Amino acid sequence: MADVEAATTDVLLSVRDLRTQFQTPQGIMRAVDGVSFDLAAGESLGVVGESGSGKSVLVRTIMNLLPRNATVPAPGKVIYKGSDVRSLSPTEAKHFWGTEMAMVFQDPMTALNPVKKIGEQLTESIRFHLKLSKKDAVERAVNLMRDVGIPEPARRLQQYPHELSGGMRQRVVIAIAIACEPRLLIADEPTTALDVTVQRQILDLLARLQDERQMAMILISHDLGVVSGMSDRVAVMYAGQFAELAPSQELFANVHHPYTEALLDSIPHLELSSGSRLRTISGRPPDMHNPPSGCRFAPRCAHAQAACDEARPALVTASNPEHAFRCFFPLRIDAGDVATPAVRPYDCARIAVGAAS
Repeated sequence: MADVEAATTDVLLSVRDLRTQFQTPQGIMRAVDGVSFDLAAGESLGVVGESGSGKSVLVRTIMNLLPRNATVPAPGKVIYKGSDVRSLSPTEAKHFWGTEMAMVFQDPMTALNPVKKIGEQLTESIRFHLKLSKKDAVERAVNLMRDVGIPEPARRLQQYPHELSGGMRQRVVIAIAIACEPRLLIADEPTTALDVTVQRQILDLLARLQDERQMAMILISHDLGVVSGMSDRVAVMYAGQFAELAPSQELFANVHHPYTEALLDSIPHLELSSGSRLRTISGRPPDMHNPPSGCRFAPRCAHAQAACDEARPALVTASNPEHAFRCFFPLRIDAGDVATPAVRPYDCARIAVGAAS
């Protein structure tokens, strides 16, 4: 894919042709297979898709948090403010994670150390990165706990993770992530283990913190409804690739990819009567050890035709250059509207800035 020079210096993160592979007993599994996008400073991007679509592997590749059996082959790059994140030395990385880029994990019980008090875990990174005294670090920790909505913050600092509720633990994880004022926050399914009421509170908290601190954010979810009001742009991921990428309002108003439509149809609606059966997507995602030679969604797609089994569709745009999709027979496209290669939607900051404005 051709690179296009960014139209603005506001680009914070540039992901280029990223591929993440795992060596398994069954062979090489292609979890992420050619993903590219730009993220502007202060912009939010929602990444959605079913379990196994590659969402979490994508952000863990960006964060350089992959297991030993994973490889990221060339020419894939993760460029943050002009520098390749994956080439950071161990010393540089220590001062990068937390201050420039931070992550909120989906399970706070695995993200927090069960044998350390909350205060110790929260002040550890503050003292290391910000070089504050113990007293000043504790004061900052109390303020952070208050910022994320934890009552009696000074007392909570003396407690262990198991003494807090699931929602409070997730708030602590968020407090740790934002403690050193990162420019980019990645939230990987941050509400998965929480009940519906607490989920809404955590999402509102993330939205408020992003707005107040002017952070860029990548929000990972399996639910399009979750990201609809949280993201400037939405990327729909399927089988290791972006199936559709567009500004949030444009995507929901004008879906082009059948997979995106299927995800929307599976969201519960208020008008559904009690006991109504929710729609599901038939079939299952492809085996990424041996993905289909044609369109990866074709075996599950109600609109598939013969051409879909013969070749893999590229990411293209039609009338709206900000709306990219990977489909030979897109939905809601006029007959005379010719698709063109999508070089710019994820490869140029023009889109990122336009979506954020």
